[in-house]
Amino acid sequence: MTRIGGGLNLTKQEWIKYGALFLLAVAAFGVAGIALTNPRAPGEAVSPLTASSPVATATPTPTATATPAPTATATAQQLKIQLPAQPVLLILGDSYTAGDGADRPGQGWAYLVADALGYPTNIDGEGGTGFAWGGGPQDSGAREYEIRLREAAADPRFVPNVLILQGGQNDALITSPDEIQTATVQTIEAARRLWPGVQVVVLGPSAPQPLAEELKGANSAVRAGAAAAGAPFIDAYETGWFTGANSPGFDFDGAHPNTAGHAHLAEKFLESWATLTQ
Repeated sequence: MTRIGGGLNLTKQEWIKYGALFLLAVAAFGVAGIALTNPRAPGEAVSPLTASSPVATATPTPTATATPAPTATATAQQLKIQLPAQPVLLILGDSYTAGDGADRPGQGWAYLVADALGYPTNIDGEGGTGFAWGGGPQDSGAREYEIRLREAAADPRFVPNVLILQGGQNDALITSPDEIQTATVQTIEAARRLWPGVQVVVLGPSAPQPLAEELKGANSAVRAGAAAAGAPFIDAYETGWFTGANSPGFDFDGAHPNTAGHAHLAEKFLESWATLTQ
């Protein structure tokens, strides 16, 4: 073949030769296309992909998206506790645990639950406190739950092996969800160090309507903290223990339940408790 002035001058034999080569190339590409679109005959076994196969790197494995990651809610709800042979219970929380709003403290939800369960129980309720909120109008009371757990552990005469942490209402005063979540995790972990083997359950914040609607962020943060620490979470907010319909009959002062409201809380808690201890 001779190149002159940018054109091509071919002999007849050369045209025939290159034409035959072109036809062979077309046929080869056709076979490759069929192989790619129909890699195996019906009924033919599938060969496992190898690391060197281009298909192996281009096609995601079936397990990549088969199982979505569990949410904090699902994780917390799936957890259960193993009751010791002789449960000794500590219920620690805020003014709800203290029984505020009930006609008598003994009619508070925590006291009703303790009576129903029948375990040796200490009840530690202190108004205005939380996992991260230490009490006082400026969060200056230094009465966070972890501090109070350490105080309880200082008494060797009472050693709980089951702990219920109730609260989050006052933590709603904190603007950082991460701070609430971190404090919840630290409180649970502190309890486990203080009493090795203790079974911890978290009861999230609740309140009659319309105050309940202000607790969504704190509830999510406490729930996430419980899930991160591997503790079961009883979600009174998301499951609607207090609704627009029942709140008028259960409300004491807009922030606390009355005697009937405490009885309602105890009933709902015991229903959840039964599912956690089955």
